[in-house]
Amino acid sequence: MDKICFIILRYGDEVDGGAEKHCRMLAERLVEKYEVDILTTKFIDYNTFTPFYTNDIDYLNGVRILRFDSIDFDSQKRDRLWKKALPFQKIRRNLFRLKSLKFVSEIFPSWKGMANTDMNYFKSHGSYSPSMLSYIKNHNQDYKAIIGITYSQPNTFFGTLVAPEKSILIPTLHEEREAFRPILTQLFNKVKHIAFNTAEERKLAINIFGSGIANNSIVAVGVEVAPPLKKEELYSKFNLPDDYLLYFGRVCNTKVRTLIPWFLRYKEKYPSDLKLVLTGRIFMDIVDHPDIIYTDFVTEEEKTALIENAKAVINPSQYESLSLLLLETMVLGRPILVNGKSEVMKEHCIRSNYAAQYYSSEADFQRKLYQILQGDSSSIKSMSMSYVEQNYSWPLIINKLTLIIDTI
Repeated sequence: MDKICFIILRYGDEVDGGAEKHCRMLAERLVEKYEVDILTTKFIDYNTFTPFYTNDIDYLNGVRILRFDSIDFDSQKRDRLWKKALPFQKIRRNLFRLKSLKFVSEIFPSWKGMANTDMNYFKSHGSYSPSMLSYIKNHNQDYKAIIGITYSQPNTFFGTLVAPEKSILIPTLHEEREAFRPILTQLFNKVKHIAFNTAEERKLAINIFGSGIANNSIVAVGVEVAPPLKKEELYSKFNLPDDYLLYFGRVCNTKVRTLIPWFLRYKEKYPSDLKLVLTGRIFMDIVDHPDIIYTDFVTEEEKTALIENAKAVINPSQYESLSLLLLETMVLGRPILVNGKSEVMKEHCIRSNYAAQYYSSEADFQRKLYQILQGDSSSIKSMSMSYVEQNYSWPLIINKLTLIIDTI
């Protein structure tokens, strides 16, 4: 049996995050055909990078997990190097905004000469693991394929480029500042194959790195939901009200900085017993308000029950390469409202004939949310479930990925 490995920032039962779940779902399905290793770190908190796991090797559902130490984190050094690398990043981002970067990248596909400062910045990141990279250098010949997830993580970058001829990149790319680092031109041009989540993600990559990027296809990921926790247990554990909106993901400023004030102003306009439930690990100072409930980390069974019993689910992120939360909500037949600044999620809404809804401003958020809460959610259930089944079934996804692996 051939052996493959995934490179991922964090991995385990205690980990939440879209990319990490994406990795785990793929890994646990591929064990039927390959020996699967996970190469990851020992921390969970990406602010402090403090080790959480103590074992160097763990096993979970047929997958071997190799955990490596990362560097001692120096935030001042990282900030200093980030500022030093910023000018070249700004050049590329401004070219993108002028719709010129694709043209420039066709002529100059590699910006290697400008990448040294990025290289130093990557090596100062709290997740950077020299021991993991040494392992890959010494053992890459053991693997038929090396699959790196998330383009912006230093271990994905350095690890896949140890043996690019057998590396598959699942970039989870979205339009953010990090995407314009010159160093990334090497990654997107050198790996064997790029497995995108959506056509919108691939289009973005071409507009940033040019049409000469590595061979690529759209693979995505399937959707799975755990059996739900019993409703009475759920409501008792988290002291839930009858009516609530649900956000699931990291509770941090980049995710919920507009959601909280917009929701509170919605409540002023439309007084009710509605609450906002924020589910996920907390990486920010909480807003203490009687209409906001924090659950912190939840199990998959609790997550399913939270979605099933919510009046609606909200995804306010504008940076998504797929949005597992959106697809999970749709497969459970519940209403969802998403940020229309994310082209990926906006396209899901359009392609599903608006089984999901998107907003483009605070006024639009309030209007759409009111319509969803006043409407009949049963009318969208069959549309939502059919959309996911037709586009994100597991046999389809796994067949695509194994075909790529087997051609390496």
